[in-house]
Amino acid sequence: MARNPRSRNENKREKLIVLYDGNCNLCLGTVRKLKELQSTADLRFIPVQSLEETYETVPGLASFDQAMLLTKMHVVEADGTLHAGAAGVVRILRTVKGLRWLAWLYRVPGLRIAGDGLYRVIAAKRYDWFGRADDGCHEGACTLPKKE
Repeated sequence: MARNPRSRNENKREKLIVLYDGNCNLCLGTVRKLKELQSTADLRFIPVQSLEETYETVPGLASFDQAMLLTKMHVVEADGTLHAGAAGVVRILRTVKGLRWLAWLYRVPGLRIAGDGLYRVIAAKRYDWFGRADDGCHEGACTLPKKE
């Protein structure tokens, strides 16, 4: 019996887990945009607030608490390698044809420091500048009240 070549390619795709703040409007918008990109990786997006509810095991997170994870986005590889903040964004960009050159810029002397600094400032001010989503708005799907 012939195998479907697409399913074989799906199994070979690297898997990246993206942990983000599900209460952050900027983060929610960024995740929506990242989902639209044609990544060569299998990207799984999990709000940090839902980590305890998910059945998915995220390698390498045993020593991290929720407060620390909420300080910046984290991208976790299957082997447990963790990329945080701007490095996480760059790790995702490396999987997107047409945007890989942006990941290369992160290696230019001085640009990594500038990118990390800019990320820290935006992350620290994200609620002030972009607002906070309701707790029921993970992944852009807000909870509606039940009709009585």
